[in-house]
Formats: sequence, structure tokens, C-alpha cells
Amino acid sequence: FDAIPGRRTNKEPYDGRAVPEAALAALRAAAPGVETTGEAARVVRLRDLGWRAHEVESYTPRTLKESLDVMRFGKAQINATPDGIDLGGAFLEALHLAGELTPEKLADTASTAFAQGMAMYRELFDTAAAWVWLSGPATREGELEAGRALMRVSLTAAAEGVDIHPFSQALQEYPEMDALYAEAHRELGVDPASGRRVHMLARLGYGPEVKASPRWPLETKIRGA
Repeated sequence: FDAIPGRRTNKEPYDGRAVPEAALAALRAAAPGVETTGEAARVVRLRDLGWRAHEVESYTPRTLKESLDVMRFGKAQINATPDGIDLGGAFLEALHLAGELTPEKLADTASTAFAQGMAMYRELFDTAAAWVWLSGPATREGELEAGRALMRVSLTAAAEGVDIHPFSQALQEYPEMDALYAEAHRELGVDPASGRRVHMLARLGYGPEVKASPRWPLETKIRGA
């Protein structure tokens, strides 16, 4: 409970420090179905798998558009619609105002903006120090329980001082991702034929301090009696 104010999704590059086994053990104990790895060869394999899945998502027009549709460019958009993928800060806002960072340019896989975005994401995968994943029944109840488990894992990570960043591209279900979906389940030791699936995969490590993500005011979501 005390970790709630400090819980963050840290989407910055990590600094290369290994995650101690004691912290990984705490994450595994946070909820049923949680597994971790800090083993070097496996960490590298999951970096590579995650990156290849990100490439599939990014070079498939309809799945790229899903991300572009929820991107918020600059302070004004973020404040007006504080959800989705926020692209803020002085540098990115300046690029947006100059017309160099727009949904149209990011949708063009031949553009400089797209190439720069891919390079930024590659660094995120390459600096993963460890991985955590959640598996459970492939049912609606299993999905809801996975959401609860992910919150427990995130809060435990905050309490342990470990940064966490979900990377679930390889777990998405559409034809272009089928081969990597199967590869991810083999790598993580979960057989979908058994009625179970991996619900979430996230990288772990240590990054710079980040601010809390924007949130809608409570009064926009909670109605009085």
C-alpha cells in the first residue's frame, strides 16, 4: 500500500545494473503465475524476441495506426486528453511544433521521424536487465486476475526500487504476430494448448527518475449519487 504513490512505468533506457535475485524473488512472490529471469542468455533472447515483435507491430499499418491514434503530442494535447501515449518534454514538443513529429510522419515507415522512433525503442529493449511475465488461464476470469497480478507486481517493483515497463507486443493476437506469439510461449514455458497463456511480459532494470503519468481528474470519472 505504501508503494502506491511511487508506482511508475519507466519508459526510459535503463543503466545496465543487474536486478538482484532478492528483488526478483519478491516479484515472483507478489502473485500466482509470476515468473522472472535475470539469466544473461535468456535476457538477451527475450530482448531480441521483443524487438522483432515491435518491428512486426510497427511495420503492420493497422497495428501502427492503433498506437498513433492514442498518441498525445505536446503539453496542450496531453493536458486536454491525459491518457494514451504521451510525447511530451521540450525536445519532442519542439519537433512537433516544427512539423517534424506528427502522426502522418510517424505513419510513414520511410520517414526520418519513424526511423528515430524505432532507434529510441531499440535502446529500451537493449537495456532490459531482467524480465518478468505473468501467465494464467486463457479465460476472461484469467485476464482479470492477470490485471490484479500485474498491479501487485508493479507495486512490489516500486517497493523494491526496481523499474518496470510492460512490453507485450509478442503476446498480441493477430495473424502477422502468430509465429512470434508461439515463440514467446515456448521461450516462457507456457503451452497455449493447455488452456493457459502468457498475459504480460515486462522488462526490468534501473532508469532515471520519472514523473507520474498524466491522469484524468477524478470528477471526470466518478459521478455523485
